[in-house]
Amino acid sequence: MRVLLNGMSMLGRLTGVGQYAWRLAESLDQLPAVEAVDVFEGRRIVPWKSFHAGAQATERVDRYERLKCWVREHAPFARNLVGRLRAASFARQTRGPHWNVYHEPNYIPQEYAGATVTTVCDMSYLRCPEYLPQDRLRWLRQRLETSVRGSEAVIAISEFTRGELLDLFPGLEPEKVHVTPLGVDLERFDAAAGEEHLAAIRARHRLPQQFILYLGTLEPRKNLQGLVAAFGRLPMRLQREFPLVLAGMSGWKQHYFRPALDALRRRGLLHELGYVSGAELPSLLRAATVFCFPSIYEGFGLPPLEAAAVGTPVVASNSSSLPEVLGNAAVYVDPLSADSIASGLREVLESHSLQMKLREAGPARAREFTWRRCAERTVAAYEHAGA
Repeated sequence: MRVLLNGMSMLGRLTGVGQYAWRLAESLDQLPAVEAVDVFEGRRIVPWKSFHAGAQATERVDRYERLKCWVREHAPFARNLVGRLRAASFARQTRGPHWNVYHEPNYIPQEYAGATVTTVCDMSYLRCPEYLPQDRLRWLRQRLETSVRGSEAVIAISEFTRGELLDLFPGLEPEKVHVTPLGVDLERFDAAAGEEHLAAIRARHRLPQQFILYLGTLEPRKNLQGLVAAFGRLPMRLQREFPLVLAGMSGWKQHYFRPALDALRRRGLLHELGYVSGAELPSLLRAATVFCFPSIYEGFGLPPLEAAAVGTPVVASNSSSLPEVLGNAAVYVDPLSADSIASGLREVLESHSLQMKLREAGPARAREFTWRRCAERTVAAYEHAGA
């Protein structure tokens, strides 16, 4: 089987969809059933190994991110133009039956004459549109339903997301929607780590010895506003002993929580790290006392599962996909209640026995999710699509 993947989400700094596409491509390339994986990188199609070797080079990533930021700030109108140029390039290079299947990991596929498989990570644009930027809302509202109905198979990354798709797109054939849960790289994210690695990550980012960690894009759907409000309701002794550390790229609509973050920083209770590289993530997660992920809506929730994999106690929302993914490896809270989030944090921070219970449950739960299994189930979706 020859697979063509759209690699645009894998350019620049990897966040949710990009991380998924990257790990999936790595794993597909190792399966006996897959003869070749090729990647569309915007202007040309290249073999996965060539893409892998160059896409995450530091100089290229930095150049791509600078260009993206400049266009977003100074020439937002250029997005449609760039999209049309990419579509023309894709159409020109995909003439002829070179691949058995084209897989779009990021919602909206390019037009393709052969079998098309589309991944939908979540349906937040319909469930909580107030938290998304207008250009992304328009893009999804105009194209997603048509794209899903026109694809030979659709991949949902959790049972929750599959249910959302079937509920929000009436008439979509259930047998067409396949669940392929994401995975954890268990060699990188494991509970065994030398103390020297933890000391190094603390020194590099000037971290306190103990802290509450959030990792993810800084945007309102992730409920930074609820996390900050909950942190403010902890007793002052806990706030001082366990400051709040935020790691992740700046997202949109930060007016929901930015003033509250600035107030915490002035009090010396907040550390913002910005984007943290993949090489540093396991050590950062291990260094945390507790990982808090009170997201309002998630299609899967990979960061808390990776935190659980390294044995860090997790406090997470009791809604959307998170209970499905984390099982017994988290303390669950109501994301819409700051009191509930604060209560969950306090319960973990003040109970050594609960911390130990979660440290044992987390790695066991994470072992149920591997990228190879994700790739194998993805190949089954390709076969359903007629690849």
